[in-house]
Amino acid sequence: MNAFGLIPLILVFPAIGFLFNALVGRRFVETNRSVGEKWSGWVASLMALSAFVIALLQLFSLVANHYHAEVVTLFDWIRVGNFHVPWAFQIDTLSVTMMLVVTGVGSLIHIYAIGYMHGDKDFSRFFAYLNLFLFFMLILVTGNNYLMLFVGWEGVGLCSFLLIGFWFDRTDAKGEAMNANAARKAFVANRVGDLAMILAMCLTFWTFGSLNFEPVFESAVEMFAHGEMVEFGLFSATLGQVLTAITALFLMGAAGKSAQIPLYIWLPDAMAGPTPVSALIHAATMVTSGIYLIVRSNVLFELVRASDTFIIGSLTSPDLVAYIGAATALLAGLIAFTQFDIKKVLAYSTVSQLGFMIAAAGMGAYVAAMFHLVTHAFFKALLFLSSGSVIHGMEHGHHELHAHGHGGGGHDDHHADDHFDPQDMRTMGGLRHKMPITFAVYMIGTLALAGIFPLAGFWSKDEILAHASTNSGVSFTVVNIMLTLAAFCTAFYMGRQIKMVFFGEPRHDAAAHAHESAPLMTTPLIILAILSVLGGLLNFPFFSEAAYKAASAAHDYGINLALEHWLEHSIAAFELTAAGVIKLPKTPTWVQYNVAGISTALAVIALLAAVFGVYGSRPRTAHERDPLQSTPIWWFAILPINTLVMSGIIPLFNRLADWLGHKLDGAFWHDFFHERLIRDNFVGFAKFSADVLDQLGVDGLVNGSARVTRRFADLIRTTQTGNVSGYALGVFIGVITLVVYFFLQTN
Repeated sequence: MNAFGLIPLILVFPAIGFLFNALVGRRFVETNRSVGEKWSGWVASLMALSAFVIALLQLFSLVANHYHAEVVTLFDWIRVGNFHVPWAFQIDTLSVTMMLVVTGVGSLIHIYAIGYMHGDKDFSRFFAYLNLFLFFMLILVTGNNYLMLFVGWEGVGLCSFLLIGFWFDRTDAKGEAMNANAARKAFVANRVGDLAMILAMCLTFWTFGSLNFEPVFESAVEMFAHGEMVEFGLFSATLGQVLTAITALFLMGAAGKSAQIPLYIWLPDAMAGPTPVSALIHAATMVTSGIYLIVRSNVLFELVRASDTFIIGSLTSPDLVAYIGAATALLAGLIAFTQFDIKKVLAYSTVSQLGFMIAAAGMGAYVAAMFHLVTHAFFKALLFLSSGSVIHGMEHGHHELHAHGHGGGGHDDHHADDHFDPQDMRTMGGLRHKMPITFAVYMIGTLALAGIFPLAGFWSKDEILAHASTNSGVSFTVVNIMLTLAAFCTAFYMGRQIKMVFFGEPRHDAAAHAHESAPLMTTPLIILAILSVLGGLLNFPFFSEAAYKAASAAHDYGINLALEHWLEHSIAAFELTAAGVIKLPKTPTWVQYNVAGISTALAVIALLAAVFGVYGSRPRTAHERDPLQSTPIWWFAILPINTLVMSGIIPLFNRLADWLGHKLDGAFWHDFFHERLIRDNFVGFAKFSADVLDQLGVDGLVNGSARVTRRFADLIRTTQTGNVSGYALGVFIGVITLVVYFFLQTN
């Protein structure tokens, strides 16, 4: 079977959906909302599903082609001198994996959004943006060169801005346009990473003379093998130094898209957009762009590791990637302790889990990074959509109160009652009885995210931890400790969220009147829940070293390590390791029982501590102080060190979490650094450029030149009298002048 020629359709279908909703979708909805919403939503959803079918055909074609990568060139995009960039599709196991995640999870989110966005005044515009996002995301993951990847990179940034600010006219209690501000923050933060990407591409082309993936990687390996230098005019640098700069810039670009320190600040605010946006862009697709970039560039990162070229002290750029990812995972996990917005908790959780993936890629565990990317797409999309179901239920419960004269707010106007926030977990409680399907799937997503056996998150997260614990070195040890602590934090804040949202008694009348969402919304949740349970089979490890060796001898792996054997055809670092060019850090291929046991025990302890300890019977009212701020874990009361724990450790931890969440992250990093220093200075410079440099400088120079020319012309015009005798006199004087000039020259 060969369906490679159909690959352009994977862009054509989302483009059709975008054009339909952008040009005629609104007219359908305005003419007849009931019928129009079905046309608008289902056309967009069917286009997404059609793209998923094309991705499946590419999967089957690769299998039939023995996993050999294919490049399908559509046309020559840029050809200037030796600068040649085609518009071509890279069809290999890595790109097809991303295609399947983007279109598969994206299709489910499209269908869910039909129910979630029902009644919204801009229904068709929302689906136009969703299809446009799929279009650009698929460009990003299918391009065979960095420039085409960058087109998709910028496109998803644009769509992120449009979707985060979808409800741009909404304001908070202070009258500030919170959605519009969040969209601008996301756009500016991503521009920082985009600048790094541009610089990295310029340096890549200067060094290798190409931006196409294969020529770049082949040239890098050849130059590394021969120890060639890179010339930069008057000075030169080793290949290791140049690749260190390129990979460090790639890391900055990935930090922008994948929300890592220091550019993670945009993602929590992005929760202002509709919940399907949070699931599609900020859980399953766009934020994984940075991980895809690093995994795609694995050859460059591993050559830096092999060259022992240091970026800071004894730190290589891959080590820096691992440290940044691990630090982000731990920091975001701690900040999540202090959040009360149901989506903000999941937002910081996303930042934390992206940190796991970045750390894995930095440690050379590229398959583990992709494995966690795929499973995370399942259970985090599930959690975000389930949180949308909870919000939907709370809003409709509040709407019922409003209809009976007890308060205001509906799906499109939940700010009508300033004292009610449908996303505040403190107003929830007892929803497991009101929304049983949502509760069941939310529990599955929570347990998968916490890494509880045998759900998908257990296998993918443990593979990263096993890689960190198996390899020796300071960086692996430090990253392992940080990620283990982050995993404990994950289980705790998710246990806290489950308890506050679904257990106890309703703490607001809206929670008491909430009801289950429609099947159009719950059906995608059930499918994602099934994937969250079974997703671990994608890279199921062997249970012992002996079983792995026996399978290797027989060349019969079954379902074991399916993703690793699938991706090894695209991750050239495996082949280079086999050839002895580099030494890729080894990821265990069988269960590491010590790692699995410790991580599972910590997850269970954290969940139990949150559900039965800290939040055992509290909070009882919406206004009660968060138990985490005032109550220690109950069993410390029977220990001799109770005084130390009560007066030292617990208050210190509470203050640390509060300071990290509100002071360092909120007041300093978000408000002061980004909004005051970066935004205000940028706006000030823009005004100076417009009012002074442009008006007085550029316009002054142009207009001044025009005035000088006009005055000179006015002066010359005075000599044009129209009098023939005057012109004759002028000619006579000119002749006399020339005669005198030549006479003087001859003498």
